[in-house]
Amino acid sequence: MPVGKRWLVPAALLLSTAGAAAQPLDYVVVDPPHTRAGGGARTIYLNRCAGGCAATAGDDSAARDTSSILGRDNTPASVALDPFVWDQATWDAVVACTRARYAPWDITVVTDEPTSGRYVEVMVAGVPAALGFAANTLGVAPLTSDCSPLPSALAFAFANAHPQGETQIEELCTTVIHEAGHLFGLDHEFDCRDPMTYLPACGTKVFVNRSLPCGELMGERPCKCGDTQNSFTRLTAAIGAGTAPAAPAVTVAVPAPDATVASRFSVFALVDSPRPIAEMALWINGRVWARLPGKTGAAPYELRTPAEVPDGNLDLDVRTRDDLGNVSSVTLTVHKGAACVDASTCLDGDACVGGACRAPAGTTALGAACDADEACASKLCVQAGGVGVCSTPCYPAGAACGDGLTCRAADDEGLACLVTIDEGGCCSTNQRPGSALALGALAAALLARRRRSRGHGTPSMQQPTEQN
Repeated sequence: MPVGKRWLVPAALLLSTAGAAAQPLDYVVVDPPHTRAGGGARTIYLNRCAGGCAATAGDDSAARDTSSILGRDNTPASVALDPFVWDQATWDAVVACTRARYAPWDITVVTDEPTSGRYVEVMVAGVPAALGFAANTLGVAPLTSDCSPLPSALAFAFANAHPQGETQIEELCTTVIHEAGHLFGLDHEFDCRDPMTYLPACGTKVFVNRSLPCGELMGERPCKCGDTQNSFTRLTAAIGAGTAPAAPAVTVAVPAPDATVASRFSVFALVDSPRPIAEMALWINGRVWARLPGKTGAAPYELRTPAEVPDGNLDLDVRTRDDLGNVSSVTLTVHKGAACVDASTCLDGDACVGGACRAPAGTTALGAACDADEACASKLCVQAGGVGVCSTPCYPAGAACGDGLTCRAADDEGLACLVTIDEGGCCSTNQRPGSALALGALAAALLARRRRSRGHGTPSMQQPTEQN
């Protein structure tokens, strides 16, 4: 099939399959390096090729500017890329964007070539014709056959092929982080929210903390190294955790603070978050009255309340949880009907306090069993191994959860403080801070996914060609 230009994500390198229609790929499958001593790279070098760049065929090495992509599949054995043609402001924006998208991991993005240590390099310059590719090919990188990170390698993001326009910086940034993702062992995901996708739209793309099917444009397929892929946890396991992403920014548009509301009313909330939203819940005076699943797009969330909400002063708490488990809380007070004077107008078990019918506060401690968010002092009851557990959001490189608790993945793959699981000890001799937690989170996520696994792949879909 012809390679079509795609929005926001790198266009594909076409790998041919004898006797069958080719699938577009922007990676070339390579053998893992013979030695992995010293661990993987923790630095990404963005090279704008100010004086031009040259690369030659050979084993993957950023330091030597050699690439396993060259000299195969009709690519030349040596190439020269023209410098990044766009202005300084565009370059600075692409670098800042790349740093922001990789900030959740223990990795440094630099624009000067490192003089020591391991690093991977993305040449952000030139056009695809330099490698013999079609004009709508925006990037290419090697990917190991076992999805292990390459300790040193080159990727190409053909910056000069990205047209000017209001989406240029986002497209350039997504190409760069997509191609770097292949160097860290990531396959293509069939979900438009993740930068490892070929699918357009969905706005800003981030590495999503969900086990997703792989695929390009024709439909889902099994991933190269498993039925599904969680790009967030794979990067955490490969690199280690970095800066915890911020919780969603939420604004309540309607009702206004101190407004008088009808018997049945709706709360409209706007979300500004680069990360996917898992759930939004409306608490009123200590009880959850409405929930909505996350969605894509910028349309407001409408949380509808039933007439059964007792009259009186209503303290609204809009709590929004993203795919990582981060929770934001926005509060305001409105008024419905007459304020209560005693518990006779309240729900059973509630008390009239200051003109408001209030549910008793949750008292269940972290790590203890629960059946609802309201039962927990933390206001968060997550499923872990099919059992409700009171928890709180966390991040592997953040503050410790407390005695007997570890930051790991709940059943929905969001990170939460949960009872520590004895994995039988740690045998790694190359452990970075946070890596044990990262691997624990990855293992828990995979186990959770197996419990609810479903078939992926389309029988009529041609699988990508592996060229080793």
